[in-house]
Amino acid sequence: MAWKQWLRPTNGRVRGLVGCLLVGLFCIQCIPTGQRDRGNTLIAMDQSPDPKDAAEKLVHWAKTDHIALLKHCREHCIRQVRDYTCTLVKQERIKGALGQEQEVQVKFMNSPFSVAMKWVRNAPIANRMLYVEGKFNNKMIVRPKSGLLRILTGGSVFRDPEGADVRKNTLRPVTMFGFDRGMRELLKVYTAAKKAGDLEEKFGGYADVAGRKVLVLERYLPAKDDYPARKTIICIDPEYLVPVYIEGFDWDDRLSSRYTYKDIRFNVDLTEDDFLPEANGIETPKKKP
Repeated sequence: MAWKQWLRPTNGRVRGLVGCLLVGLFCIQCIPTGQRDRGNTLIAMDQSPDPKDAAEKLVHWAKTDHIALLKHCREHCIRQVRDYTCTLVKQERIKGALGQEQEVQVKFMNSPFSVAMKWVRNAPIANRMLYVEGKFNNKMIVRPKSGLLRILTGGSVFRDPEGADVRKNTLRPVTMFGFDRGMRELLKVYTAAKKAGDLEEKFGGYADVAGRKVLVLERYLPAKDDYPARKTIICIDPEYLVPVYIEGFDWDDRLSSRYTYKDIRFNVDLTEDDFLPEANGIETPKKKP
């Protein structure tokens, strides 16, 4: 039969089959690595045929369009960041009084939105905090730093993350924590100010934050109730594509807030077990939230 004759292994047909296999192997090699192995995600400067072009694009936006730069960074963060650990150094002015500089060890996971904090320097009323969105009726679990209070409360208590007692000790509730939500809030102010014709933005050059070279953005706004600060300095890490330093000054030129993120480790495979109370040195409160 004709099909049996066609399958007969002549030299020409063997060479043809080998050629097809080589072409197939070549095509497999040409598939971008990210399409063949999506589990190996690297946090790095946005991939480009020429890294120099990517770096120049970031500098161009820093000089001309902060909104475009922040949108680019946020999109990268949403796409690439699953979790991270870091050290947060923060200082805030609350009701006119500038508080002490605090140092906090942080664990963060994007889904479900989870934050665990452990104060290592100048803790406020509590020295450990845990928040998992959708859990414990959306309440934080906080551990008082005072041993006596821990005895009186049974070790820990539930707190509304946006309650009045919590806001006495912080400008930003834990529900606004994280690079993604932080950039979302920055963009909200930038966009509103630009629409109102109030936005003044400048490129502040380069600086060093915790041993890393960063791009410095400066934002200036008029005195309006909708705006958080007269001058805001935002330092973008061009490799991580996140703001690693944010500093604000009020209309009396006083420091209103300062946040520094250092020792950042992205995608360290945190799980929901890492955000259980016992995994963070916190007892689950006996009273229901």
